[in-house]
Amino acid sequence: MNGENFTLITGASMGIGKAFSKACAERGMNLVLVALPDGQLADVQKEILALWKVKVYIFTIDLTEKGAVKQLYAFCMDMKLTINVLINNAGIGTGGRFENIALEKQLKIVDLNNKVLVRMCHYFLPLLQQQEKAYILNMSSMEANLPLPYKAVYTGSKNFVYAFSLALREELKRGPVGVSVVCPGPVVTNAEGLERMKAHGNRANLVVFMPDEVAEIGLKGLLKGKTIIIPGKINWVLVKLSRLFPTAIKMRLLERLFRVYSSD
Repeated sequence: MNGENFTLITGASMGIGKAFSKACAERGMNLVLVALPDGQLADVQKEILALWKVKVYIFTIDLTEKGAVKQLYAFCMDMKLTINVLINNAGIGTGGRFENIALEKQLKIVDLNNKVLVRMCHYFLPLLQQQEKAYILNMSSMEANLPLPYKAVYTGSKNFVYAFSLALREELKRGPVGVSVVCPGPVVTNAEGLERMKAHGNRANLVVFMPDEVAEIGLKGLLKGKTIIIPGKINWVLVKLSRLFPTAIKMRLLERLFRVYSSD
């Protein structure tokens, strides 16, 4: 190994992933950034190198493709990179009535949000365990605690990330690797997300965060060893309150709140 530590971030070309990349670079952390081969990741690399004196490697690939995570692992091995932080940020979602969403799109959510995350942890955990101290941060959602009608597969996938992260943390607690899960509420990462926020009206402004806010809170929580990171006091309170409601009442309320997605 080359003696320098690197932070590996998936979904790093935009949104929260890009924000995580900048937040890490600002702290002097060297980076391995991964995203789709759409040209955006090279721009992120240039932007970071212009601002901070860190090393930044990029690897462009669709992580849902067969053997993709193995290729990424081989790249890190070939470059003799020491990975001490893994941020599993890559993910997708959609809204609408379950029967109206193409099966291929639904399964793509599961592939990226769940299967890729498990593969990333499986391949890179042995590297992390070689360090004196290392970290895994998995991106879940506040919606992991709220089975939302019209977002059934997405919220199910984030519930998996939440449960998997807590279980893995417990398994690894006597070793050098700490596992945290970040559960943000609504985050404006693109124009589509902004339109979804507008559909909810003024109430969305109470819980919505920007990517840089989520990344900063998430990274601070990770380095402090927090188990569950929920950005925003209101979001934290909402999650706690949701556990007190009887399931039938909670589900009727959620259906009304998220009915705006039914026609997507």
